Amino acid sequence: MARHLAWVLTAALAYGAPASAAAVCGHEGDLEQGDPQRGGQVHDRDGDHPPSGKDDHRPWKFWQGDSKVQLGITNQQSGDIEQIFQATLPKLEAAKDKIDKLEATLSQTIKDNTADLATVAQQVDRLEAARAELYKTRTLMLYRMRGVLSPDQRVKLQAAWEAGRPKGNDPAVRR
Repeated sequence: MARHLAWVLTAALAYGAPASAAAVCGHEGDLEQGDPQRGGQVHDRDGDHPPSGKDDHRPWKFWQGDSKVQLGITNQQSGDIEQIFQATLPKLEAAKDKIDKLEATLSQTIKDNTADLATVAQQVDRLEAARAELYKTRTLMLYRMRGVLSPDQRVKLQAAWEAGRPKGNDPAVRR
């Protein structure tokens, strides 16, 4: 159950956002649709509701607005979660910038079609390591946010997420 709740929190905040650290941060960014690790799902424009499938790249800030009230999140909890979010933001943005550069380099290498296989493999390894670092940073941020919530709030958050999530967008299934 705890593992499932952790996944729900991960998905609730970042399912659609990690394609862009700026998206995780509430800024618009380019998202690669269809890859749950990179932004396959998007969130409501005001960031105050679970994912609705609308075309926006802002995270669902469950700790603010109507969601805050519905989940019973206190002002102190909301402030603590926002602080975690803001403290992690620069790392997420830097990681996303690195990924963008590595993707551009790899794309150009593939387009040029002149590099040997070892060079392409090395570029892929660098790109995937950078992605892994982004996902690790995001997951640790979400885990810290989860720690601020009570068990009851986690259950409510899970229910809100499941009620608002479009059908067919299961992160474990989509690719």
